[in-house]
Amino acid sequence: METAFVAFATFFATVGPPDVMAVFAGLTADASPRMRRRIALRATLIATGILVFFALAGEFLLSTLGISLAALRIAGGILLLLIGIEMVFAISSGATSTTAEEKEEASGRQDITVFPLATPLIAGPGA
Repeated sequence: METAFVAFATFFATVGPPDVMAVFAGLTADASPRMRRRIALRATLIATGILVFFALAGEFLLSTLGISLAALRIAGGILLLLIGIEMVFAISSGATSTTAEEKEEASGRQDITVFPLATPLIAGPGA
């Protein structure tokens, strides 16, 4: 029981419901209450599916691809280091810039349940 409580508390702190609520409110400002409920339910179900899949098959998937957990942690650390260096020195690597085509695609996107709600906000790297 204690393990379940610790797991829930960690998950709650990592996902950050206030953060998700703020983004959700901003993205659905012009939606009706009924549409908001549909979007929230669908995003939650998709995020739950993603989390359950990787909880059950993640280790198998990594071993099949020949990636150890240590290698994944090192790669994640290097990625965070590079992003941090880019932020500190205000260097544009091009990885965070968007092209005109990407901006056009983003402006036409209506369904926000999968991206950005289900992933990366709810079922993101910390979850």
